[in-house]
Amino acid sequence: MSSIKKLAGQTVYYGLSNIMSKLLNYFLTPFYLTILTRASFGEMSNVYAYIPFANIVLTYGMETAFFRFAKKENESHILGTSTISLLLSTLIITVLLLFLRTPVINSYAGDLAGLTGHPSYYTYIILLMAFDALSAIPFAQLRMEGRPVKYAAIRIAGIVTTIFFNIFFLVICPKLYASGHHWLPNAQAGSGQTGYIYLSNMLGSAITLVLFLPQIRKIEWKFDALLWKQMMHYALPLIIVGMAGMVNETFDRAWFLPQFLPGNNMEAKKEIIALYSANYKLAILITMFIQAFRLGAEPFFFKQAESADPGKIYARIMKLFVILLCFMFLFVSLYLNIWKAFLRVPFYYQGMRIVPVLLLANMFLGIYYNLTIWFKLTDRTKTGAIITIITALLAFLLNYWWIPVMGYYGAALATMVCYFIQMAICYILGQKYYPIPYHLPKLVTYIGLAVITYYLFNWLNVRFLSPKDIYAFKPLPLAVATALFVAYAWFIFQMEKKEFARLPFIGRFIRS
Repeated sequence: MSSIKKLAGQTVYYGLSNIMSKLLNYFLTPFYLTILTRASFGEMSNVYAYIPFANIVLTYGMETAFFRFAKKENESHILGTSTISLLLSTLIITVLLLFLRTPVINSYAGDLAGLTGHPSYYTYIILLMAFDALSAIPFAQLRMEGRPVKYAAIRIAGIVTTIFFNIFFLVICPKLYASGHHWLPNAQAGSGQTGYIYLSNMLGSAITLVLFLPQIRKIEWKFDALLWKQMMHYALPLIIVGMAGMVNETFDRAWFLPQFLPGNNMEAKKEIIALYSANYKLAILITMFIQAFRLGAEPFFFKQAESADPGKIYARIMKLFVILLCFMFLFVSLYLNIWKAFLRVPFYYQGMRIVPVLLLANMFLGIYYNLTIWFKLTDRTKTGAIITIITALLAFLLNYWWIPVMGYYGAALATMVCYFIQMAICYILGQKYYPIPYHLPKLVTYIGLAVITYYLFNWLNVRFLSPKDIYAFKPLPLAVATALFVAYAWFIFQMEKKEFARLPFIGRFIRS
């Protein structure tokens, strides 16, 4: 019971910090959709699809290795060795990438990302990734030490800095420039707006790293070569896991759509990437919670591995996790006519049909992240790499097949199918090598019922409620959506009343 309470408390803190930071960051999306051209938003979306992939390379699984080894080695040795390793590798890779600036920005990928003719944009992006990589271990240290308040403060400070400079460069400076202050930059449409967005994000990451300097200065700067070799042996397969995972997670925008969409019109492809990316953002709640859960759960899972019966704890956490994901899936999908206000520009509304598909895809991804604990605890990270390589290859094949036929909807569908298969393979192998008594019938029932509830509402909406515009803001569809949501919640409550009564915070209000 105390273990669940501890995880719940940490997840709440990490969740609030992550949700606050993500909300602050995501509030920029409607702002960008309003001020940027469709092509410019598509270029920026393409760039930000590559950054997570690059971050996997720059951190090369060192965070997870830090958690794994910190529970059985001297933490100061782990901290010093992992920090020195990341510092040296980040410096080398950053210098190399800056050296390759000209050929990269003049390539097809550079043109698609809007970098051609703008070497400063490329520099901002590289420095942004470097600062993020150098902040990885300090953030991991806070998670390991159970200091979510400081974690939240630094994370939010970086996001607030990013937002401040976005508003300063894109709103305040043009107005001051128009009033005669010509010494200030003038970011107008077609005049470097995306460059100032990259600069703002770079400054936010730089402030984050600066805030960590007092913590970094306390590190015992000793490098243990033998320990480093052991950590790298554990971590290197995680690079493949992460990179192959990013193929599913970001390559639909970064590579699959521009490569497999028919035609050679670059501007049209950028607009489709913008349309797809804007609607992808509506998976915000599920994505935010999954990330918040991972922040709290990963160190927690490693610590619980030495307890008397960790499997029961993992199974119970999975059930509660899936229930919450199902509620989030319905909260977004049933109320898309409200969420469309996030998109602001009517052009982007046509892509809302992919949102439920992507929500379901992210649900499968979240369950997969929960399942991966088995190969991290058993040191079978190579198996994790094989799983993600299989699904990455499948992602390539499905996108190659479906995008020319179904366009961006094919990319969304491919993402969902790949995450489902990745989840299924991980579950089957996990039960073989590290059996955990997951409540599989309940999990399948809850997910299946959530999906049925949405598609029942969608059928009613199309046939009877809003046949001309299913995303119109009308009272009757909202009432029906709410009735279905409440009915689903009532069913879950009846099934899990005893479970909910045992939970911290809300359990005191429930009579089992």
